[in-house]
Amino acid sequence: MIVESSFRGWEDARIVLSERGDFYTDYRRELGEKNFLILPGVEATAVLFDDEGNTVRLHHMNGILGTESMQKGALESTFSHMEKVEPDIYYGTDWDGNKTGKKLAERLKNHGCIVTYNHPIWSRVRPEDFINIPDINMLEIFNYNTVNECGMGYDVTYWDLMLRSGRHINADATDDNHNGGSFPDSFGGYIVVQAEELSHEAICQAILNGEYYSSSGPEIYDWKVENNQFVVNCSAVERINMIVGGPVALGVTRLAEHGVPLTEAFYPLTGKETYIRAECIDEHGHTAWTNPIWLSEFAKRRK
Repeated sequence: MIVESSFRGWEDARIVLSERGDFYTDYRRELGEKNFLILPGVEATAVLFDDEGNTVRLHHMNGILGTESMQKGALESTFSHMEKVEPDIYYGTDWDGNKTGKKLAERLKNHGCIVTYNHPIWSRVRPEDFINIPDINMLEIFNYNTVNECGMGYDVTYWDLMLRSGRHINADATDDNHNGGSFPDSFGGYIVVQAEELSHEAICQAILNGEYYSSSGPEIYDWKVENNQFVVNCSAVERINMIVGGPVALGVTRLAEHGVPLTEAFYPLTGKETYIRAECIDEHGHTAWTNPIWLSEFAKRRK
């Protein structure tokens, strides 16, 4: 996963989460520089095989080395560079998706990691297999590799299922770069973080706080609730979707008119919304996604 970061008073920099199959990698000493931060991590696996050895479904989760408090509070020691995180293997009917997912996420958390849940559609999991796993910090809603491989890299619907159930969870977009094959998979998905400084602690804390947006191209400059309306400012796009939790028919799409691109949009709040988020989509279909703002307190004040 590549992260483009914006800092107050700092130059832009890029951060790379390095992963290699089921191996935890930590290249901070070899590749880290003043303006290039490496976040150590691993993609861990729980997989179900059928009797013929075919992969039926699987959990893929990234474990990203977390904040200092997460590392100190870890029940087990943090992973070491090139340590193999052995996959959990299941066969036939020996699969309780929610139970196996909880086990894997808890394992990563116990080693001091931030946990992301990856590409559920590509993984053939069912909603009940993962949406109630408590230790997931982020859901991957866009995976550039699987978009180009087989069109199975869009997972926004699952995100809204979780949000509608009251689950406070943020999203992330990634490239899942493999540097191989017959299609591009580099620099196609990333998150943009707002942090006070370019440090492991500041970046991870900002990620945990949801102080970032996800993108496959467009930029989002701001999103907020102000004067009882939701406001989004972004780079030039063709449409801005305001995705809302609550009763049917809430939410709206703002479309560019007469060839003039959109750079902002507004949504007046009714008091019935539970959460609101935005999608900014350019003329090429590239999208940027805000994290949700929860509106429960706004609704209470209107009663």
